[in-house]
Order: sequence, then structure tokens, then C-alpha cells
Amino acid sequence: MTQLVGALPPRWRLRDPYAHQNGIPRFPPVVAAVLAARGITTRQQADAFYKPHLLPAHDPLLLPGMAEAVQRVARAIDDGELIALYGDFDVDGVTSIAILREGLAPLGARTLPYIPDRFTEGYGLNFGAIRSLAAAGATLLVTADCGISSVAEVAYANELGLDVIILDHHTVPDVLPDALAAVNPKRIDSPYPFDELAACGVAYRFLEVLYDHLGRPFEDADFIDLAALGTVADVAPLVDENRRIVARGLEVMRTGGLRPGLAALSRVAGVSPERFTSETLGFALGPRMNAAGRLAHANIALQLLLERDFRRALELANELHALNRERQRQTEEATQLAEELLGPADVPLLWVVTDRIAPGIVGLVASRLAERRNRPAVVLSRGPEESRASARSIPGLDIVAAIRAEKHLLVRHGGHRAAAGFTVRNEHLDELRERLTATAAARLGWEPPRRVIDIDAEAPLSALDGLEVKGLMRFEPTGHGNRKPVLLSRGVSLLQAKPVGATGDHLRLTVRHGPVTWRGIAFRQAGAELDAEVDLVYSLQPDVTGQGVELEVLDIAPSAIARPLERGA
Repeated sequence: MTQLVGALPPRWRLRDPYAHQNGIPRFPPVVAAVLAARGITTRQQADAFYKPHLLPAHDPLLLPGMAEAVQRVARAIDDGELIALYGDFDVDGVTSIAILREGLAPLGARTLPYIPDRFTEGYGLNFGAIRSLAAAGATLLVTADCGISSVAEVAYANELGLDVIILDHHTVPDVLPDALAAVNPKRIDSPYPFDELAACGVAYRFLEVLYDHLGRPFEDADFIDLAALGTVADVAPLVDENRRIVARGLEVMRTGGLRPGLAALSRVAGVSPERFTSETLGFALGPRMNAAGRLAHANIALQLLLERDFRRALELANELHALNRERQRQTEEATQLAEELLGPADVPLLWVVTDRIAPGIVGLVASRLAERRNRPAVVLSRGPEESRASARSIPGLDIVAAIRAEKHLLVRHGGHRAAAGFTVRNEHLDELRERLTATAAARLGWEPPRRVIDIDAEAPLSALDGLEVKGLMRFEPTGHGNRKPVLLSRGVSLLQAKPVGATGDHLRLTVRHGPVTWRGIAFRQAGAELDAEVDLVYSLQPDVTGQGVELEVLDIAPSAIARPLERGA
């Protein structure tokens, strides 16, 4: 791999140096310190955190446009109209369409699902698809996980006689499309108290209101698994309502039986349903479903979720598994190519343009580059006249805002603060690169940044008894916005460090502190400096048997070097 200029070890920073002084009485000390570092200092707050399913749900009618959307769909059902359901090709988009399809069918709705082809149509609404849906007889178009930036496309749909309802969660542009309803928690006029719902969460809340409007009982177990999967796969923050959705969805999947498609996918992924966690959704199921839209067509993933026959679902799951293996291979090769094209120099913004990386994996490559080099990354798949790009950012730069500022150079664009995409004509590539690089330099500076690992608590490894471990493992569901507890333990004896993995990039560790021996895994740290006694930054995770717990080592350093711990985050 290319050696990076200025690749410095990460900084260790204690989130709240005074957390141990504000612990919750009668809680295990390490657990109380971790909770306090996250602002949870009372028993009532801790109960709400540990029991998210008991939290009251926000009123979905506070979402702007929700009432109008429900009334229009109810009328379409009564009149027997054909409702086109237009989604995105990622897991959030696919689960949103599956939720709408499954939820509208028992109400007697006639629906026509449509997911565009990534390679021939690109992201979002497009004129050709709108024409074909109108020609098929659709009179109502409901978008999910797209549409909020499609001003021209929505106007065209209106010209063809289609009413448009938008269910989206992407950053809202200055000018909204002229849709009958645009339901998006990020609208500046939204009184809804939580603005981080994924699109599948918006679709789920829409169904709740629709069923109530029609006087029908709403069985959340029929849809909450899909909402949980889409929420985690889209890396939505697992706080507030998202935490409630994912916790409830995991409960249903672990105890209530899986729909055939997810049961088949869990079998090919080698994960039993009773061991499902948020990581299962994000790293086992989600990537396999996403592989369809990246290399073939997302309809394969949609068919899997809607399939009732397990044998047919297993065929689809195996197809997704094979696509995912190919996606992994292509991503490794494309990332290596991108590193070679970048070279060792450090710049404020990583920019790769090539016709040798497929549009379906540019986002994955950008994510790898941003993680490895701790710089925002833009990777473009160059076509004859236009290039399609995915961008991934780091803290300190709102990438979608930076891109939107250059919208005069773009064909289309959209996304979030940390991840975005756009299409640009090739004659504008050089100017766009210069302008985005200048923005990144202004926000982040030119000096090579150092990755920061925020630590919840410092504690001896020997202090982790059964109660501490149980309390720390109950932070599930964990992920973006509610990461696993991160601890620092110093003076740990390193008994064994063995390179593992196909390329030997990881370390399988055995360590001891006091009377207890722990096993652990340190991903992508085979080149770490080691000694007989080390300091570890780590989280806890289930071991390979699912019956025990091991260390997930995030960073490791010889104790003799005494890596300093910064105070306050």
C-alpha cells in the first residue's frame, strides 16, 4: 500500500474527564462512567437509554406534508388508482419501497414499484422513468429516499398528470419541488422533534398515520424489521426515534420469526437470527442487499424482501451473496488503483477520476480513502461526457453543503453532511476540483490531520467483572451516533499477537491483566508497534461462538511510550 505522508498515530481523547464524579448510584463504576460521558447521569435517563422501546413516539402528523400525503393516498386507494412507488437502489430505498408495497397491499391499493438502474438511469427521479410510469397508467407517484431535490422532474410529472408525494430524508435544497406533499424531517419548517429519520423510517411513520386514518389496526411487527434494517444500513444515527425503531426491529427479528427473505439472507451470511445485532444488519445483511444495486439491479434485493417462498428466497439470497463477493473483490482492486492514482502526497481533498472504477463502487472506494487518510474523498467514475461521483467526508466539513455551493457546475446532486453524490459534465471537472479543494482547505487546513479516538472511560482491564460487561454490552443497538463504549486500559500484558486474515492485515491477540485473560482482534493493525506490556483502546463484542465476549482493539501502543490522553471532547 502507498505510504502516506504525515500518517501519525491517532490521538486519544477522554470524552468527559469528570464523568467518574457524576456516576449513577448503584450502577457498576465503569458503566456509570461511560453513561455519564454521554450525558446520562440519572436513573431515569439510564432507564430510557436501556429501554428505548418504552420511549414515547413522536407525533408523525408533525412532519410537514404528512396529512396531505395520507389524504391523497387514501383517495387513490378508494378510487382504484395505480400508485407508482419510486425508490433508490440502496438498502434504505429498497426497504422503503418494500414497506410501502407490503403496507399498502392489505388496504387494497394498486401499486407499481420502480427502482431505477444505477448504470443507465442514475440516482433519483428521471424523465424517462416518469414517462414510462405515466404510460403504465399511474396517476400518483410516491418517491421514497429520493425526490427532495428533483424540481424539474416533479414539474414534468405534474405536466403528465401525476400527483407527486415525496417521502425523503436527504438535505433539503433552497427550492422545494412542486409536489403535492414533501414529507421530510429535515425541512426547516418542520416542527417534528427529530430530524434524523432514514427514508424507511419516514415510510414507516407514513403507514402508521395512513392506517389510523382508515381505521385499520397497524401491526408494527409487519414492518419494523424493514425499518430497522434500512436505518442501520443507511448509517442513520442510532439515537432518539431511530434507536427505538432499531431496538424494536431487532427484538422482532430475534424472537418473532424472520420474513423468508431475511431468513434466507441470514443463512447465507452464516448468522443465526437469535444472535442478530445492529452490526448484523450493517455488516452482514446490508452489504449483501446493497450489492444488487451496485453490480446488477436493486430489484433483486426488493424481490428478496417481498418473497414468500423460502426456497425461492434462498436462490435470491445466494445470488446476492455471490454479487457481494464480487463487490468485495472489485472494491479491493479499485481502492488499490485509487491509492496509486493519488500517490503519497497529502492534500485537503482526495480526488480520483478514472474510467476504471465502476459507478456502483465509487462510494465504497471514497469511504475507504476517507477512513485511511482522514481526508474528505471524492471518487468519480468517468464516462464519455459525464462523470458520476460519490463523496465521503470527515468531521469538520459538511460535504453536501460544499457540493451544493457548486451546483451551477453540476447536472444533479444530493446527500448528507458526511456522504453525497453528484453528476458532473467532464468539461467542469477541473474547476469543480479546484473549488471543492479550496473549500476543504478553508474548513480543515492544509496540515495532515490526525484521527481522534474519543474514549468514554479509562479503567484497568481487570476491573471488568460480569456486571460491568453485562452493562456495557447492553448499549445495543450501537452504531453511528451511539457507538460501542470505548475504554482505555493501560499496563496490559501481551501474551500473543498473531497476524490473521486473507492478507495478514489483522492481529489476533491474547492479553492478560490481573487474573483474567482476554482474547481480542485488532483490525488492520498488523503493523502496530508492540511490546510485552501495552496500552489498549478497545470496545467489547461477542466472540465467534456468540456465547462469550472479546476485545475489539481500536488502537494499541507500548506502555513504555505512554501515549498521552487528552482531556475533554
